[in-house]
Amino acid sequence: MILDERRKTRGERMSKGVVEGSRLALFALLLLATSAFAWPWSDSGEKKQSAEDQARIKDSLQTVEVRNLQREVEALTRIRLQKADSLEKLEAEHWKKRYAESQLTEEHQAETRELDGRYSKLSTDLGRVSEEVMASKNVTGEAEEDAKSEESAYDALNTQVKLSIDKTLGEVTGDYPVGMNGRLLRLKQAAAEADAKVPNTLGAARGYLTDLLLRHELTYTQSYGREVSQVGNRPDVNVDRLRLGTVFLGEVAIDNGDVQALLRSGALQGKVFEWNATLPPEMAVNVKTAVQQASTGTKVEIPLDVLQNKAIKNAITETKELTLKEEFQAFFKKGGIVMYPLALVAIFALLLCLERFLVLTYRGHLSRSFIKKLNGLVKETRYEDAANLCLKKETSLSMVLFAVLNRAREKREDAERSLQEALLREQPKLERRMGLLAAMGTIAPLLGLLGTVTGIITLFTVITEVGTNDARVLAGGISEALVTTETGLVIAIPVMILHGLLSEKIEKVTSEMYVQSTALLNRIFGKENV
Repeated sequence: MILDERRKTRGERMSKGVVEGSRLALFALLLLATSAFAWPWSDSGEKKQSAEDQARIKDSLQTVEVRNLQREVEALTRIRLQKADSLEKLEAEHWKKRYAESQLTEEHQAETRELDGRYSKLSTDLGRVSEEVMASKNVTGEAEEDAKSEESAYDALNTQVKLSIDKTLGEVTGDYPVGMNGRLLRLKQAAAEADAKVPNTLGAARGYLTDLLLRHELTYTQSYGREVSQVGNRPDVNVDRLRLGTVFLGEVAIDNGDVQALLRSGALQGKVFEWNATLPPEMAVNVKTAVQQASTGTKVEIPLDVLQNKAIKNAITETKELTLKEEFQAFFKKGGIVMYPLALVAIFALLLCLERFLVLTYRGHLSRSFIKKLNGLVKETRYEDAANLCLKKETSLSMVLFAVLNRAREKREDAERSLQEALLREQPKLERRMGLLAAMGTIAPLLGLLGTVTGIITLFTVITEVGTNDARVLAGGISEALVTTETGLVIAIPVMILHGLLSEKIEKVTSEMYVQSTALLNRIFGKENV
């Protein structure tokens, strides 16, 4: 805007100067014209007049110039005033803008301070929230770790309860049979709760402990009453039953007075209790008397040893004679599961011994007539006939001698090499499976020892759970455990003896092959060494 005003003022000044200059130029031309027309006719006075006129013209020109200058000064003054006014307006506008800017700056600073305060507050709140979030995360992590630990402990507890239930379930069938069906139902229900997709450990433990308490209560309680039972081979017999804890259980049939008692079988595992209806007469009378006395509420005398050890079982079964087969079956059963691999070892070792004996008898046969006939053919240098004779026999000795006779027409070195090859072929055939037979003799006692260790472990497990104060029970259990060791030794000793005899026979055949083959070499190639 200021630049446009300056350009406008400058244009006005230039137009006014041009007008004034044109006027002065026109006035000067008029004066010159006047003086030109007057000059030829002028005299000195006229010259003077002319000088005055020139002076006047000069003065007028100066006056005009002064006036022009005054007008220019006035114009410039006006312009300066206008400029001053413009500057004042611009200055006022400038200060107005500066004021507005300062107002805006103050407002901006105020807003900035407010925003800084809000930012500081938000930063503080954010830091506090971050700390709370971190604390919450830490608490959550600790809670997750605690939850995982609790879950692991819960799973471990559930596993222990499940193992205890499974173990008890496996032992129920060999335990005291009274209330066995109820125990099986309770334990199976507890096992189902422990095996559920979402295990109910508390319910499973409650069922397991309830069963233990009832079993414990059965040990310290007694009962008498009428039941329906099976006496011997008679099903559904009405009987009077007397139970004293888990020590004595006797029944007397109401119709004919048959007696049976629940006795320990003497076994360390499996069926520990079994019914016996073939009691000796005196014992049957005592059991019947005890059951009948219980009905009157009087004191009852039990006709059995409360420990129910193996001596009772033996005393009851002494009247029955066992056959050899039954004795062997009882002996085999006492040894347990290890008796089966021991039987396999015994059969396999027997077959190996028989096979080796037949092979050595056939391939290691040394016939004097054969040697005599062979020597005669060699003496007559009928080597082809002697070789054919060896091929007919097909024994180890004949094969070795055939290797020498096959090279009889060649050099001694060739015959010796052929002999070595034949010996290397035949000797492994004689010694085949001897190492396996020796292994069978070593494995048998080791299996027996394994059965013994297993039996002793079972014995001490039973003693730990049931307990005993009778050394005969412990001795009887150990004697049963040693059955496998005895069986292993019975198998191993004959096997090792047979192995030694067969090894000695192999050495005899091998040495005879070396002697006969060397003698044949000397007879055939003896002249070459001379």
